[in-house]
Amino acid sequence: MQFEFTTKIVNKLKEIQNKNKFDYLYYSGGCALNIRTNTALSESNIFKNIFIPPCCDDTGLSIGAAAFFEWHKNRNPIKVHSPFLNNYKIEHNEFSYSKKTIIELSKLLLQNKIIGICNGFGEVGPRGLGNRSIIALPFSKELKNKISMRMKGREWYRPLAPIMLEKNAKAITGLKKISVAAKYMLYEFKILNSYQQKLEGIIHINGTARIQILFDAKESPFMYDLLSYLDKKHSVPCLINTSFNKCNEPIVQTSEDAIKSANDLGIEYLIINGKIKRL
Repeated sequence: MQFEFTTKIVNKLKEIQNKNKFDYLYYSGGCALNIRTNTALSESNIFKNIFIPPCCDDTGLSIGAAAFFEWHKNRNPIKVHSPFLNNYKIEHNEFSYSKKTIIELSKLLLQNKIIGICNGFGEVGPRGLGNRSIIALPFSKELKNKISMRMKGREWYRPLAPIMLEKNAKAITGLKKISVAAKYMLYEFKILNSYQQKLEGIIHINGTARIQILFDAKESPFMYDLLSYLDKKHSVPCLINTSFNKCNEPIVQTSEDAIKSANDLGIEYLIINGKIKRL
């Protein structure tokens, strides 16, 4: 079924591209959550680049329609927004943190602590992208299983994804160029053999990983600074990053949600608006 779906999508888009001769694909709807198909589209080189929003379920269709209408009306470039737009019950997106917090958090992670993050506004879409995430070191299957199966209650076969800087993604995959859709965990990447055992906490059974890549500090300053410090000071190339919720529950939104969910999950340490909180 996966092969048939991927083949038909790729062939249809190739047909449309041949007819209309456009270079870029803007792709949304529930089909855009199919990681294998997205990867095949990228590898097909039909388009110069592929853009998929973080809310790539059916809600993305209405946003895309509104953006298209705005462009059609004015022919002006559409402003690209951060995925952190979910302000329900949250007054301000601004939060502050210090270098000391980054250092202390790094020490906790190096002790194999599992950390819940609730910073600023929440993400739109189904993925935790760093503001509503659970993070941990990527080196251990045992730690991955603890988070995924025992804490979140997910099935044994479901993998966890990593978050990393662009330069580390290139080193780990051997690729020279990576699509911007990787900002939102929408592609799988083949991991080089030299990293397979080291990063077993985030590797799929077929040797791939669904990487979230930070291309620029502006995308998520807190996560960018944390990943940069861990990389530079401790040679940690990435972190496990999974959405902050239990299986079959919504991703946490407010700090109260985060504390309740952390207690339910058994998470001892939280980052709430840039500050470390121990439960």
